[in-house]
Amino acid sequence: MRRLISRRHMLRGAAAGATGLAGLAALAACGETKVVTKEVPVKETVIKEVPVEKIVRQTEIKEVPVEKIVTQQVEKIVTQTVEVQKVVEVEKVVKETVEVEKVVTKEVQVMVEAPPETRTVKIEHATDHTSGPRGAAMSWAIERFAVQRPDIKVKFIPQDHIYYEKIAIEAVAGTLSETNLLNGVSFQQFVGAGIWLQIDDILAKKDGYDPSNYWFQPDIYSDNRDQSYPYDATRLQGPLYGMPYQGALGGLMYNINLFEGAGATQPTEGMRYSDLLEEMKKIRDPENDVWGIRATRSEQFQVFPQMYGYNNGQARVEGPNGHQIWGPPLDDGWRGWQDIVDYIHVENVSYTPEERSGLSGEFGSPFSAGKQAVEIGGSVYGTGGRIPTIRDRFQWSLGPMPWGENTDHANFEWNDQPHIVAGTATVTGVEEQAVDWVYFLSGPEVQGRVSIDRGHLPTWKDVANFPEAVAAPPEGMHHLYEYIANPNLRAMQWYVPGGFYSEIRSLWRPVMDGALVGEISAQESTDTASEKVNNLLAKFQEQLNNGDVKR
Repeated sequence: MRRLISRRHMLRGAAAGATGLAGLAALAACGETKVVTKEVPVKETVIKEVPVEKIVRQTEIKEVPVEKIVTQQVEKIVTQTVEVQKVVEVEKVVKETVEVEKVVTKEVQVMVEAPPETRTVKIEHATDHTSGPRGAAMSWAIERFAVQRPDIKVKFIPQDHIYYEKIAIEAVAGTLSETNLLNGVSFQQFVGAGIWLQIDDILAKKDGYDPSNYWFQPDIYSDNRDQSYPYDATRLQGPLYGMPYQGALGGLMYNINLFEGAGATQPTEGMRYSDLLEEMKKIRDPENDVWGIRATRSEQFQVFPQMYGYNNGQARVEGPNGHQIWGPPLDDGWRGWQDIVDYIHVENVSYTPEERSGLSGEFGSPFSAGKQAVEIGGSVYGTGGRIPTIRDRFQWSLGPMPWGENTDHANFEWNDQPHIVAGTATVTGVEEQAVDWVYFLSGPEVQGRVSIDRGHLPTWKDVANFPEAVAAPPEGMHHLYEYIANPNLRAMQWYVPGGFYSEIRSLWRPVMDGALVGEISAQESTDTASEKVNNLLAKFQEQLNNGDVKR
């Protein structure tokens, strides 16, 4: 908005230097008047009166610099003198003329750009990043944003990490916070109901916004409805309702001292799972309760990557309308799960689930206690939680992920919990500000801070080039960014019509646990889990076809 503003410039001209202007001065001789016996020519100066606004008299005459006033209109009036001669007895009177600048005031109209009206707004931000390295990074981000954007007050709304029911209730009630840390399933359940705010147009106006700067996983803050593998992971593709933030990724972490002490070969590129097993056997020390690895049914970060090694990553088939029909890896994939179960019951390099707590002691896990040589799973993206417990008791490192038994490469699973902008931002009138906030959280400044606190995987690609991101401890931090850049990376949060991933897990995990404790075989557990999960997906598909659910 522009305003026309009239200003009367009462320019003071020479007033700024008034004390330095030469005034009129009279110098007269004191005492009696002498009679002159002869005529003496005396010059008489006739003074022409000049009207001036102000004359300052001084006892001495000196030149004074006068400031130049650009915006004034000045009339300069110079007096002229006329000389005549006359014989007369007079007191000597000397008068000088002074040049005086006459200041003329003038009204000037100036067009001034009025500053935009600003207002301070409040945004509610719901997240479970309340403690540890994740909480530290979030607190830093809020404080930093307050400095950069004092017009936006971010109100921190803590929530439990099991927030699915909370989100569902608030979404229906229309009481969602303007920005929310969510997972892909929570996002997908309500995207068709208009709960979230589409932000593509607002993002496009941001200086420096480049969709190729982020690690992108579709259908967790976008509505692409396609996660076929391989998918185009090079740039964000809309429609977008949020921005990436909390990456999670599987990889390999190992105890350097245990390998060196046993004379075992440390993990190297090209080492297969079977090769790594032989090295773990060398490290296994029953007398000192030292183990090779932990066998888990963590489908994202241990089970699926090892299963993919037997069938080149075939895990899903194409369903109707681009929907992915989920299930355990196809064909010989079950053999990867068999290898994990055998770590406990055949090879004796892994402890049982019941033995874990006794080995962890005060350190939280057997690996942190120095009792486990290798950890394959999601610990690699949250090393900030291990640093305070491991300290300098032993050296540890990230390393190359093993290759599959039937492949010439490693396989990886990852997911992301993004920040979603709710439609609440439209109701409260803070759409632009809410997008500014999630854009800031996903950018290099905050993601760089995440790489220092190490509570999760940064999703800004160039973090890999930050020296602090790859600094020890642990050693080998550069491997984390090699994992995420691997061409055999798969998205975990697939498109599930109509239901929560937690429903799938509730069917899958109990069956897998049965294999870990030796109640059923590995192949039997995958067959049973596959049947249960596919029946659930068939129900979801029927609900979708009948229009009972949006997704």
